[in-house]
Amino acid sequence: LSAANRELAATNAALEEAKRELTEMEARSRLTTEMMPAHISHVDRELRYTYSNRRLSSILPGRPLDVVGLHSREALGEATAAKIAPSLRNALAGEPSVMEFTDDDSGRRIRAAFTPDRIGEGPINGVYILSMDVTEETQARAALAQTRKRELAAQLTSGMAHDFANLLTIILGLQARLGRIALPE
Repeated sequence: LSAANRELAATNAALEEAKRELTEMEARSRLTTEMMPAHISHVDRELRYTYSNRRLSSILPGRPLDVVGLHSREALGEATAAKIAPSLRNALAGEPSVMEFTDDDSGRRIRAAFTPDRIGEGPINGVYILSMDVTEETQARAALAQTRKRELAAQLTSGMAHDFANLLTIILGLQARLGRIALPE
């Protein structure tokens, strides 16, 4: 009986140590995700949030800070939930995807990645979602594209002006030559 008690005490101590380590890992993971400039979350098969790093309102202003337990429509609003619905359905079918959309309320451009929550070949338990505000990146890309268009227009205009100048030089040269030719009266 004494040996069984010692063995049970050792098992309890090992379990307590494992629990402490698991709690520490969870705290480190939460701190890491809280520091990310993105919203990291998990929704179950019914599209209810089971995890959130509480950054949704920084990515999509006006949304709740704590969304755990809320359905995606409640947390995001009907319009945004409708925009991401196809990607969520694909992820629940086992296909990861990335999409961009513009939030109607804030005008922000959002890039969202949807990853199925599946261990091995087991059932899909939900979807991990990573959402980032890429408004500045999108604006920079648009400005760069506009600059490239302007550069192309400037090159085209410059080339046309050069060609026109060449033609004008020829015309003026021929005019001067014609001016020196004596024409019969």
